[in-house]
Amino acid sequence: MFRKMIIAIAVSCFFLFAQEVYLWEIELEVPEETPADARIFIVGNFNNWSPADPDRELSKIAQNLYKIDILTKFEKVEFKFTLGSWAGVEVDENNNNIPNRREKLREKNKKSYKIRKWNEAQDANSIVGNVSVINDFNMPQLGRKRRIWIYLPPSYEKSRRRYPVMYMHDGQNLFSDSTSFSGEWGVDEHLEQMIAEKKIKEIMIVGIENSEYRLSEYSPFDFEYKGLHEAEADKYAQFIVETLKPFIDKEYRTKSGRKHTGIAGSSMGGLVSTYIALEYQEVFSKVGAMSSSFRLCLEDILHYLDLQSKRYSMQFWIDIGSLEGNELEFGISQKPVVDALKKLGWESEKELKYTVYEAAEHHEAYWRARFADVLEYLWGK
Repeated sequence: MFRKMIIAIAVSCFFLFAQEVYLWEIELEVPEETPADARIFIVGNFNNWSPADPDRELSKIAQNLYKIDILTKFEKVEFKFTLGSWAGVEVDENNNNIPNRREKLREKNKKSYKIRKWNEAQDANSIVGNVSVINDFNMPQLGRKRRIWIYLPPSYEKSRRRYPVMYMHDGQNLFSDSTSFSGEWGVDEHLEQMIAEKKIKEIMIVGIENSEYRLSEYSPFDFEYKGLHEAEADKYAQFIVETLKPFIDKEYRTKSGRKHTGIAGSSMGGLVSTYIALEYQEVFSKVGAMSSSFRLCLEDILHYLDLQSKRYSMQFWIDIGSLEGNELEFGISQKPVVDALKKLGWESEKELKYTVYEAAEHHEAYWRARFADVLEYLWGK
């Protein structure tokens, strides 16, 4: 009773002082095999896809029945339910990844959902090649820890050669369906096939997992999107350049020079890749920026570019899907950034490749479909 009173008071306050706030009352039925002491969470675009957000943990109200009431400013929500990690995300009856659930909320919403099955983590079956992880890697610049994924090329264990490295963001989405919130990119499958076909050089991939701080870590400027996000990209960049890269260069046989070092990502990851490469032109020579979220801070990024100079030759891959846009209008922000980079001197197609993919949306499935193009441009023989 007391909890209902608190929710009612909170709702009244939110509707009095804010616009477009939605009450979302959720009741969730879980499978019989769900452990009695299971902790269940809802994860989505409203909490940066954090799979164990304590503010989004459901309460058990009966056997196999859970409940949570959420206040959100998001009208269009995408979400899934987890057991506290992507390894324990909901799946279909055959243990296959399912699309994100979607709702368009009204002022007050009462919804019931049912889980068909919890994922039985099978990383080994979805990962191809030599992929390993480092848990709880220290990020001293940010006072956090993060899981790091490392892909080694086919000949690594059989030779004493050194290899180029590409650093990538959203690491949990790169290699494994069991850790991705919306389907993996198949980075390992792409690399193994393209290397075997001699389309690209043998390279290493270092994937940095995201967290609930994703929007801040990946942004070079403060921005407003469903609340204020304070920029932490400079500290995140320092982590990569001053902590992670030296560790990788020491522990693995890398070609550490800028000619052999790239950085890539999608959405916010595309934004931060572009920014980090420009800040550290002496470190990176290759940039993969897919469906970049330039629109979130377009005025700031264009002003930033006005103050930059071309210190080195680089390769920029920038792309967008023709069906992206809607709420955040991603599409209209790509061309001004491309034009600004050309103005700085990265003019030729060898240095700057801009591609619009017809009928492509802002989603992992589309980035997976064109990741081979990115690899061939940046690392082709």
